[in-house]
Amino acid sequence: MQNRDLRTLREIARLGSFREAAERLNMTLSAVSMQMKALEAQLDGALFDRSTRPPRLTPLGRRVAEAADEVLAAEDRLRALAGPEAPLAGRFRLGLVASASARLLPDFLQSVARDLPHTRFDLRTGLSEQLEGLVAEGALDAAVVTATGVALGGGRHTLLARDRLILAVPPGEAPLPFLHFAPTTGIGRVIAAELAHRPDLRDAPRIVLDHVETIVACLDAGVGRTVLPEIDLARARQPFDATALDAMRSLVLVTRIGTPLDAYAERLAALLGVRSAISAT
Repeated sequence: MQNRDLRTLREIARLGSFREAAERLNMTLSAVSMQMKALEAQLDGALFDRSTRPPRLTPLGRRVAEAADEVLAAEDRLRALAGPEAPLAGRFRLGLVASASARLLPDFLQSVARDLPHTRFDLRTGLSEQLEGLVAEGALDAAVVTATGVALGGGRHTLLARDRLILAVPPGEAPLPFLHFAPTTGIGRVIAAELAHRPDLRDAPRIVLDHVETIVACLDAGVGRTVLPEIDLARARQPFDATALDAMRSLVLVTRIGTPLDAYAERLAALLGVRSAISAT
């Protein structure tokens, strides 16, 4: 059974005439008649009462015509999912650095449910370098990471946000150790590059931590000073002295060039609630 036969049946049911259906479908009358006889043979039932002129649908024919409407509507929906103007659809694997997930995920998931009803995302968190490598390997479809350079070969960076780094120091005169976000991570490398120009911080006793929440809690307790993106320091509950630095943290969406999510990167950036700019290698 072919859907073109069902489309012909639908037109006959709508117009009440083989001849008019043939004209509508740009077919010959004999071709329409042969299609319907073939459909009846496949269904093993009479769809038309041919004792009348023109032939009329039998009760079975009317039920089949109604069911054909449902089948053809489903076909149209499938074509809409896959056509060149179709919205993004499918199941995708998205990675996020933990420090950005709390900030971005709630609004993103709400936006996806509203604007991309045929799309699902399987989520995982990790370090920037690890996640970008998984995108390059094809193990992830995209990832939100801290950029520490240009995209890996075959990849693209879509800028999500640029956050200024802030030196945060608890009130008081006592020298304090430096709370360093793990320098093996994306944001940690950005901070380490800034420390190279700041001997007062570079040479201070150092405590290495790998969670923003832990660093902010230590800052609140007054046991150390730190450098973090301004937006992360907004979690602090206690006042601190803030000095804006020249360095910026760039949060990017990593995709592989030519993939479905790469073609949709600008829209994904909008769903993440930011304005995007693109760079690629």
